Amino acid sequence: MNAVIDAKANPNAAPKSGSVQGAVAPPAASARSTTRAGTTTDAATERGVFNASPGMPGLFRSHFDFMMARNFCAGGYGEGGAAGECFSTAHRIVDGDVESWTAAWSDTAERVERLAEDCLRGGHVLSAREAFLRASMYWGSAFFYLAPTDPRQREMYMRHRSCFTQAAQLFSPVIEPVSIPYENGKTLPGYFMRAAGAAGPRPTVMIITGGDGTCEELYFWGGGAAAVRRGYNAFLWEGPGQVGAYALDPELTYRPDWEVPTRYAVDYVLSRDDVDPERLALSGHSMSGYFAPRAAAYEKRLSAVIANSLIPEWKPAAMVLMGFDPGEPYGADLESSVNLSDMMIKWFATQIKVRMGNGGDSIAAFFDKCGAYSLAGLEGKITCPLLSIAGEAEGPLMLAMGHAFYEKLTCPKAEHVVSLAEAGEAHCTINNPSLKHQIEFDWLDDVFKKNKT
Repeated sequence: MNAVIDAKANPNAAPKSGSVQGAVAPPAASARSTTRAGTTTDAATERGVFNASPGMPGLFRSHFDFMMARNFCAGGYGEGGAAGECFSTAHRIVDGDVESWTAAWSDTAERVERLAEDCLRGGHVLSAREAFLRASMYWGSAFFYLAPTDPRQREMYMRHRSCFTQAAQLFSPVIEPVSIPYENGKTLPGYFMRAAGAAGPRPTVMIITGGDGTCEELYFWGGGAAAVRRGYNAFLWEGPGQVGAYALDPELTYRPDWEVPTRYAVDYVLSRDDVDPERLALSGHSMSGYFAPRAAAYEKRLSAVIANSLIPEWKPAAMVLMGFDPGEPYGADLESSVNLSDMMIKWFATQIKVRMGNGGDSIAAFFDKCGAYSLAGLEGKITCPLLSIAGEAEGPLMLAMGHAFYEKLTCPKAEHVVSLAEAGEAHCTINNPSLKHQIEFDWLDDVFKKNKT
């Protein structure tokens, strides 16, 4: 079932890109990189992951630019962010000002949601569906930087979810909302999308977001729409601690043993008669570049796993993103060293830290807890084929960590480091979902063909 994947170079790949097993190794962790401002930083001090790069919009110097790419490229299927609406909204935003960001996107979301409702009342079903999907994306942007303690976050999340569920009912076949049975009578949110084309059991990809997304937006850049167009079922879901799961039930916080929520999700998926149990993949994005391989190490019903990007150690990643050097020891009191005026540092302190169940703990305690999120020692337990995708602009530390773990894997494997020349170099290939989906699904096609022979 888990036949070795042939090492094939993509004949259309741009020069110097890493493509499947013949990949160019990522730069060493000691490499230096240049930011947009022209200053050079070490991997230990650069923020990594969300670096500015030529393939990004270039409208903002802050993390806002990454979020703009997220909205722009969601429109690749004609149903996500519309370029004109995104540009118009961007011109009303003060760079780095979260309140101006929230106000601008909520205004756009409100207007487009009203448009969707007008279209639906007029019997224009397709127009209503497209507008609801755009409004869902915009509500997701509006609440992105708000803390879980801000009541507007949950209110806007519910608008985001409502717009998507209304759009879901306007598809044929409908996108099915799912409540995954979980521990202690609790449930996890998800959506099942049935494959286009012939009936019967189909290959299925289970798609999870990372630390900052929802299962609704996985329809766009996560691969939901791309999957069904290729004849795959798609199951979009969230585990404990992820944005939607936590908003719906704050008792659901992150856990390092991700094979547990995955087991419940796989139980649900395999209960369906339209799923081929021999062709079941798990695709994880961002923080789920840890969760997906962790789950695959224990959940042997998975036939393949995709990590974009592969994060074998969450602690050094968290330290870099909060402005600390992961190579340096830290004491008990880090609070005085944290720059909460920095948008993304504050986001980590008020989002990931809280959803990991560390809201009232010190930053040192948070880092200690992050240490449990490690794939060390699991290299030989992952036996299904694995695809590792990363972007050149994610920074040398992140690339080196992922590649080092990849090299230790003994399972059938493939690696693709998306280069600047390929214009998908950003974190999670967010600036080129079409390329991302081509890499993922072409690889899955080859894996699942071998599974059938």
